Amino acid sequence: MNVLMLFSHRWRGGRAGGAEIHAIDLIKGLAAKGHSIVLVTGKIDDGCRRGPADGVAAHSELPFQTINPFDSLKIHRRLTEIVAEHRIEIVHAHHQTGAYLADRLWRRKHIPYVVTVHGPWHSALFKKANYKAFRRLIAVSDSLRQLLITGFLVPPDRIRTIQNGVDPRRFEGISSIEAARIRAAFGVGADEIVLSLIGRIAKAKGHFDLLNALKLLPPDLPYRCLIVGEGRDRVRARLERLAESLGLKRKVTFCGYQSFSNIPVVLAATDILLLPSHREGLPLSIVEAMLSNVPVIAATVGGVPEIITHGQNGLLFQAGDIATLATLIRRLSGDMNLRRQLAQAGHCTATERFLVGRMVDETDAYYQAILNESTSTANV
Repeated sequence: MNVLMLFSHRWRGGRAGGAEIHAIDLIKGLAAKGHSIVLVTGKIDDGCRRGPADGVAAHSELPFQTINPFDSLKIHRRLTEIVAEHRIEIVHAHHQTGAYLADRLWRRKHIPYVVTVHGPWHSALFKKANYKAFRRLIAVSDSLRQLLITGFLVPPDRIRTIQNGVDPRRFEGISSIEAARIRAAFGVGADEIVLSLIGRIAKAKGHFDLLNALKLLPPDLPYRCLIVGEGRDRVRARLERLAESLGLKRKVTFCGYQSFSNIPVVLAATDILLLPSHREGLPLSIVEAMLSNVPVIAATVGGVPEIITHGQNGLLFQAGDIATLATLIRRLSGDMNLRRQLAQAGHCTATERFLVGRMVDETDAYYQAILNESTSTANV
């Protein structure tokens, strides 16, 4: 099957976060099953172009974020050329702009398509009204599917839940020496519990809540909090100022961007993963922590409760409940047996339900169902 993977954001080779990593893993998995994948993205960062070694037959860049109407016409013309050149049979779009373009290809060239929704979409009325027109959607969590049905009036038969999956091989064979190197690089003391928040620095990710929760911890609690990821300079600056004003400068380390290949090593050096987000689809970071045998404390948003059952394979709290977050951090930091118990249960959850192979197989099956339906419709 010839698949056009349409990723309408800037392409940073995995640096941009979960949706990009999802696309990378999906492409590799589909290519391994014999499909030919053509990738079309926004601006490609230096050194991030994908090729045959990544499962990509061709990678093109288009100016999706343009506001120039002439560029928009060029985008549509070029996509039509790519579809013809590579004999594309189905388009798989990611993000809203990609969805609109895929729908236009369907209307003009009758190329079947599906759109993956990675998180809650923009709810402005003029946009919201369009979402129910998309022909086929993939929601990465059941909660997101329900939101699209009730909040965006998408017909239920147009949406299928395919939960995210992670490649477990990335987290195998990380040595204690590598983990110790990371701890040393960030100045972590031998007796300190490492708390990590891994993700884009943004208000919606709960970084500010976390710092306020850390302020409530006993001053003598031996921990180090690693803030792993990057964001807009002004947001990071605000966060750093907050850490200093709360007296947490010696407790919180801003680690900046860590490469896709280095995240497993960071997790190997981590004792507790924190996810205090206010909004999520189905966060890969939780599954990655579970595959690394790291216990998780997370906010009950989006698809998080589909992964974690409180007290069984992780700990949950209501987003924004700073006092409860602090209580759970204190409890888990001081209870090694509980950390081991939750980590073991979490690892079982991840390996049984959230591996990339299952995600690829379910996506492949949905492609086939969409193609079969399209063929049947065309023959009527």
